[in-house]
Amino acid sequence: MKTDEIKILLDAFYNGETSHEEELILLRYFESDNVAEELLGEKEIFLQLFQSEENIEVPPTLESKLEDLIDSLAEKDEKKKSRNKKHLWIWAVSAAACIAILFSVGLYFNNRPHESSILAGNEFQEKQELKDTFTDPDQAKKEAEKALLLVAANLNKGMNQLELVSNNIDKTNEILDKTFNRKNK
Repeated sequence: MKTDEIKILLDAFYNGETSHEEELILLRYFESDNVAEELLGEKEIFLQLFQSEENIEVPPTLESKLEDLIDSLAEKDEKKKSRNKKHLWIWAVSAAACIAILFSVGLYFNNRPHESSILAGNEFQEKQELKDTFTDPDQAKKEAEKALLLVAANLNKGMNQLELVSNNIDKTNEILDKTFNRKNK
């Protein structure tokens, strides 16, 4: 076979355009002793592609290393999934808490009596003007103390309820942690 034809077949081979028969023609050509001098470099490359697999040595520890690598990648994937689930739960609980707070604030403002419905006409205008309500300072002091005690009592009640909610959230988080830890094992 002519050198030009071999070059054309080689180009087709490197481009992945040869048939099985054409590859056999190239193999027979390069295995023969009649290879053109300019194609000797190609002969070495081509014959290396078709060498038998008997010459390839596989290290004895390769299999165990690959198994360890696969196991470590699987562990990382599981940890990532569990972390994503945990973040999803935290986000969901946070969103639910925000919605509950907004709902509570909305109910508070919706259920309190409006000033415009209580005060009518001139009384509303009087409310707009700032006046001293007490002429006696001692009576004003007593009323201010009563108001502060009422605010303090309501604040304490709110703080107690907030502490209960915080404890319930902590218990919920503990349960969720236990649940996720069991699933991860």
